[in-house]
This record gives sequence, C-alpha cells and structure tokens, in this order.
Amino acid sequence: MSGYPSALSALYRLEAFGVRLGLDNVAAYCAAAGHPERAWPAFHVAGTNGKGTTATCLAALGRAHGLRTGLYTSPHLVEFRERVRIDGRPISEAGFLDAWNRVGPFAEARSMTFFEAGTLIAFEWFARRKVDLAVLEVGLGGRLDATNVVRPELSVVTNVALDHERHLGGDLASIAREKAGIFKPGVPALVGDPRPHEVRSSLATVAAERGAPLGWLADEARWMLRAEDATGSVFDYESGHGRIDDLWLPLPGSHFVADAALALRAWERSRGAIAPDVARTALAASAPAGRMEWHSTGAVPVLLDVAHNPAAVLRLVATLARLGSLRWTFVAGFLADKRWAQMLDALLGLAPRGRLCGLETANAGRRLGMEEAAPALAQRPGVRWSETVGGALEDARADVVAGTADAILVTGSFHTVGEALVALGVAARGRPYEPAVRERPAVGAGGDRR
Repeated sequence: MSGYPSALSALYRLEAFGVRLGLDNVAAYCAAAGHPERAWPAFHVAGTNGKGTTATCLAALGRAHGLRTGLYTSPHLVEFRERVRIDGRPISEAGFLDAWNRVGPFAEARSMTFFEAGTLIAFEWFARRKVDLAVLEVGLGGRLDATNVVRPELSVVTNVALDHERHLGGDLASIAREKAGIFKPGVPALVGDPRPHEVRSSLATVAAERGAPLGWLADEARWMLRAEDATGSVFDYESGHGRIDDLWLPLPGSHFVADAALALRAWERSRGAIAPDVARTALAASAPAGRMEWHSTGAVPVLLDVAHNPAAVLRLVATLARLGSLRWTFVAGFLADKRWAQMLDALLGLAPRGRLCGLETANAGRRLGMEEAAPALAQRPGVRWSETVGGALEDARADVVAGTADAILVTGSFHTVGEALVALGVAARGRPYEPAVRERPAVGAGGDRR
C-alpha cells in the first residue's frame, strides 16, 4: 500500500461487509501473525453504557503508574486513528500504514469487517510498540466481539441496558449473556451495575459456567459524590485498600462517577492499592472526548455528549436537570436502527424545542432521513428537521440569540458530536480530534457546587 490515505480508504471499503459477529477471522490472523494479542497484559471492558469512560480511566491509571499504556476504543468522533492510542496519543499515519500493510492483505482475502481489521491494527500497534498494558473496549456485545480473542488479566462489565437488540437479543437477560461472553476460565471479572435482577442472574450464571471468579462493585467499594457542577464531579472512594478523598473527575454526573469507581476497583482487584496522588492524577485526565464537553458558537454555549441509546439519554437529561436552571434547545442526530423516537421524547422532557438532523458521516444503511422521520416529527411540533448538524446548530443558535434558550445540547450519536465538532471549528476532517485538557476550577468557581 503506497500511503496512508490509500490504506485508510482500503480499511473503509471493508464497511461493505457490515456487522458480522464472530471470532474466526481475528483468531486466524492472530495465529498466523504470532499472536500479537498475547504480547501485552490487558483489561477488557464491556457494557451498554460507560465502557468508554471506564476504559479511559483504566488507561489513565496505567499512565499514572508509569506504564506505557495502549487504549483501544470505538467508535471514533472525527478520524479513525482516535481509536488506537498509546499514552493518550493517536496512532501515527506511519504506524497505521505499517499495521495495515500486515493486516490488510489478510483482511481483504477473508472479507473481514471494518471492525475486525481495525481491532487487528490496534493489536499489531500495541505489540510493535511494546506497551506494558492495553485497555480494550468491546465494540458490540462481548461474546462474539472481535476483541474477545484476548485473555485479559481482568474482565469488566459496566452495566446492561437495551441496545443493539438486532444483534444481541431483545431482552436484558439475553444482552447480559452476550456481554458476559468476555468472561474467561480462571480470569477474575468485575461488574459495575448488575441491575435489574435478570441481568445479575445472567451474569452470575455465565461466570459460574465459565469458571470466572466474579465480583460486584457495590460489594467491594463505596463512593460518595461530594460536589458537582457543569465542569465535573468531586467524590470520595473507599474499598478494602483504604479511602481516597477529593477525587476530581472532569465529567458531571453520578453515572460517570460510578464508571470511575469501577475503574479504580478494577485496578485494585488486579494490581493492588492505588496511591491517592496517583488516583487523583489519573482521574483528572479521564474525560473521553465527546462526553459532557463544552464549546461555543459565537457567545452561545454548546454542550456535546455522545449519549446514543435511551438509557444514556435519560441519564444525560437527569444530570442536566439536576445541575441548574439553564434553558436548553437541542440538536439530535440518531442512527435509524436505534430507538430514536424514544430518545427524542426524553430530550423533549428537558427542552421544549430542538432539531432532529441528518448525519453525513453515518453509513448509508443506518442513516435516518427526513421521510422516515416525518411521521414522528408531525407528532412532536417542538422538533424541526435539518439536513445537517451544522445547519441544525445555526438554527439552534438563533433560538438562543432570540432569547428562548440559554444553551445548546448536541447529542444522539458519535456521528452527531463528531460533525458538530467540525462545524464548530474545533476539529478538522481527516485529523484525529484531541480535545484540550479540562482543568479543575478553583474552589468556589465554575457554577453550582453541590
């Protein structure tokens, strides 16, 4: 392959094969390539929501302990290389090209999916760069996800909610079994939120069948939210290893604090006690891009969050309602195969008006169009259609300028947030998005501290 643009185009051509769950392709490559997935110890993180935040916190803990740490997450916001990072830095163009030149011929010969090949690029890059630790976020489900060829030192499930039912099953028990598919014989496992009962039962059953020692976060650790405002959360954490006070996470929301607590306990479970200063350093650097991220258009504040299923949107709405008295208007872009009308109704519980928009970067087969959306919009007069995220942002900004709203919420998909970042001029197509470090405000600054 002659250069990075050609290699990236070749990877994207694999999108034509859609979503195909299974381990055969990835396992065959790993065996032929000398098992790059065995070159580093790993944490493996699954779950419906919060797995990106938990994985980011774990990777930050690795870096804070002086380890060269790889992080593989998905999807990306603006450019593929965001998915594969070492010590917070995206894989270079040269690194991607080198990995693709090894992965690509095998992937094309076997008609691999985009995600399978992307996962192998991460495996190869981590092996070539000799990382001390890798943190892998499951892409879809767990049992048949391409990442599941790894044998980690700890398996983590954040929570289980309805999402991707076409692939994972139409009820919580079935989805929980799929996510518990990352449990391995003899490998400890830790679960964040096992509610409701059928989820806990499924996870426990699979763990027993697999011989995976299973722990529940609430049985092993406690955390207390001390303060919260639009910039982040301050909390205390306690486990059998001791207590750590005044942890600042640059993400507002009790659900994000639970994700951080899960990461802390996962590290303790696998690697022992964490020094308080190390924990504070790590969590202060643990805000994944596109989560509760503030920008502006003109003088109008814009909050971006990738909530992309009903459970996530409900948590987002609850957090914003609790944080203060801002009047919101929203820009929402959803994939057509999601329960988008339900998410739209949740947003209308926060804001009386908003825009539903098309997504230019979404795969054509999953793109929601105006004709499909029209019947739902006819029943929701507060919501208007916009063809693009950029156009919806301009319309929403007009609401704020007219005095009918104070701020804009952008949510519904990674595509939505990625396109908004480009429209706002803080990201550029073709380059990995690397947000600025979020600084902890001085005591008494930054809005309501609760």
